Amino acid sequence: MFNIIARTCLILVLGLSATNVSATTGPRVGQSAPDFTLTDLQQKPHSLAELRKDGHVLLVFWSTKCHVCHAMIPQFKQIHKKYGGKGLTFVAINVGYEDKDDVDDYVFEFLLDYLVLNEDSKKAQIAQDYRLVGTPTIQLIAPDGIVKFRGHRIPDLDTYLADANNDQ
Repeated sequence: MFNIIARTCLILVLGLSATNVSATTGPRVGQSAPDFTLTDLQQKPHSLAELRKDGHVLLVFWSTKCHVCHAMIPQFKQIHKKYGGKGLTFVAINVGYEDKDDVDDYVFEFLLDYLVLNEDSKKAQIAQDYRLVGTPTIQLIAPDGIVKFRGHRIPDLDTYLADANNDQ
């Protein structure tokens, strides 16, 4: 099992390295986030532009095989519960090699109650557009589409959302 995971990670890293991608490329803080339209697990489409209408959007690019992503599920659920409907939409975008059935099973097994987007035919494009180097990659997108945070940890959302409220 470990060899499969290690090999998958190596393939992802080598594939991204071949396209001259580094952790500092892609939409940076202060730049516009690439728009997308992806389907949820019920095949309903969601665009970033639509999601931004409700406020900030926290994008988490993840995989069912990512141990760090799995360990962060309690934090993700807490964020969704605390901020959902209060100016922040939490969105988990699956970019792993697993198929729809595997993602469906994972979401059901771990009771993920936040929005999960998974569209197999668009995973490579979203990974390229956002210049993903690994999972989890987390981006906070402001309502105007500007990237406010990019990293591999959860940002201080209280500060970002308080700053946004002070700007109004």
